[in-house]
Formats: sequence, structure tokens, C-alpha cells
Amino acid sequence: MITRTLYFGDPAYLSLRDRQLEVHLRQGSPSKVPSRTIPIEDIGVVLLDHQQITITHGLLNALLENNCAVVTCSPSHLPAGLLLPLDGHTLQNERFRTQLEASLPLRKQL
Repeated sequence: MITRTLYFGDPAYLSLRDRQLEVHLRQGSPSKVPSRTIPIEDIGVVLLDHQQITITHGLLNALLENNCAVVTCSPSHLPAGLLLPLDGHTLQNERFRTQLEASLPLRKQL
């Protein structure tokens, strides 16, 4: 299945409504696009490239449940962070398990 990459470069409020990403562009943004919704299952990557974007925790959870990557950008428009789901990532789960099961002497040494 082909997933969509969403780019947000203007101030916006992103939230979850009826299992869909709801986009509200803020007043004063150059594009006068009305609010719209996008099905979560169609999204693969979300790029957040503006300092005045607000995103709800419920939306972040829904995106991660559907194996979507969320990329945040710095004021210079370069990627600054990446949010990936941990449930579907077996290597990361294995590392966490190994760290939790480490012996006390090893933990103190590290």
C-alpha cells in the first residue's frame, strides 16, 4: 500500500477526530485552505517544518499505532528529530530487554 507524506510548513493545529488527522490552518497564514481531514491509515510520514505547529498527544499516538514516522525540523528547516513507533521495531525492543536484564555490576560499570 502506498502511504502519503504530509508536509506542514505553515502554522497549524493538528488533532485527531474520528480516527482521522484534522488540520486547522491558523489565521493569517498565506494559504486560505479550510480545515480538512486525512485518514490516519493513509499516512506514512509527517514533516513538521514550522515553529508554530501544535499537535495533540492523541494524534501522535494514532500516528505511531499506524507505523507512521513524525519528523520535526529546526528553524533552519533541517531535520531535528524523528519519532518512530517502538512496538513494531523488534531490534529496539530487543535492546531495551537486554538493558533491563543487565546485571547490577554491568549497570554500575556502564
